[in-house]
Amino acid sequence: MSLSRIFALMGKEFRQLVRDPLSISMGILLPIILLLICGYGISTDIRNIKMAVVVPEPSREANLIISRFQSNGFFDSVTVRSTREAEELLHRHVVDTCLFLPHDLAKKCKEKNVELLVVVNASNPSPAFLKKGYIQTVLAGIAPQLLSETPSDPSGSPLSGMGFTIHTRQWFNEESRSAYSIVPGIIVIILTIIGALLTSMVMAREYEQGNLESMFVTPMRSSEILLAKMTVNFGLGMVGLGISLFIGCALFGVPMRGNPFILIGGSCIYLIVALCIGLLISSLTKNQFLAVSGTIITTFLPSYILSGFLFEIKSMPPFLQFLTNFVPARYYVDFLQTSLLVGDVWPNILKNLSALTLFAVLFFILAKVKNPKRL
Repeated sequence: MSLSRIFALMGKEFRQLVRDPLSISMGILLPIILLLICGYGISTDIRNIKMAVVVPEPSREANLIISRFQSNGFFDSVTVRSTREAEELLHRHVVDTCLFLPHDLAKKCKEKNVELLVVVNASNPSPAFLKKGYIQTVLAGIAPQLLSETPSDPSGSPLSGMGFTIHTRQWFNEESRSAYSIVPGIIVIILTIIGALLTSMVMAREYEQGNLESMFVTPMRSSEILLAKMTVNFGLGMVGLGISLFIGCALFGVPMRGNPFILIGGSCIYLIVALCIGLLISSLTKNQFLAVSGTIITTFLPSYILSGFLFEIKSMPPFLQFLTNFVPARYYVDFLQTSLLVGDVWPNILKNLSALTLFAVLFFILAKVKNPKRL
């Protein structure tokens, strides 16, 4: 064994690595990106809970309740006057919870017979359970002050025994079934794998094998080549969508409260976005390993962590919340949860579909620019 030959080969490998910025970025930037995204994005803590407080009749007691929630670091509350307005905000996902105060709250407090209603969006059962617990904790702390009592026991007596009752309801997922939140998220992951991951791998293999040379010498335009490449995987993705919806609805009991044609149309738009991302990544890397790695980093992981599928976006740090605006899966998750669990809430549907359409046009143009009819 010759150490001189080994060192010579090591020098050659080092120079080759230095000349390959993609490999360097995979070794240096990948750990940094994963640690930052996972460290800040993966959190079960609940922050910035959007809540609507229905105050049909202003009073000192109502102001006391509102101020207590506003001064609490976990809540971002707004005050509305009517039940209908609060329900509309809940349907549009503007707020996550609603607290309904009675008309005669001041009188009820004097009579020590207060009944409050808390409604929680239970599309995702785990955060909904925590939010409900936070609200009950705040109300339990303020109950003695509202009823002009000071319990001697710091743990307090049961609220019902004090004349203070809190009723809770869960909307969109009354039975707190985890499948209601998992199935929409899994559909997003499936379409992302079929659209972005599979397409980037197939196109990169075409580059490696040189099969695109024969296409580039034909009269076909680059946009026609891209559309032809997308068609097969688009059909495969729609088959996967149909199977996923059938299993989710038939076996797991996930409801479909919205229009199924709107659901399929929105899914088509997201699948096109994923296909265009796969084409763009493959045109930039022209290598199967780098294409798969880049697709996992830019689409697969964000679909898990930054889409709101597993972790609350509102509980993330501000810079990650801003970053989620550029994750197409975020809009598709919200669209799916609305269509399946809530219904046809048009302001929410139009907002998400408009964003997905913009992503589809943008990524297709970028893929076309990066795939000219030349090698």
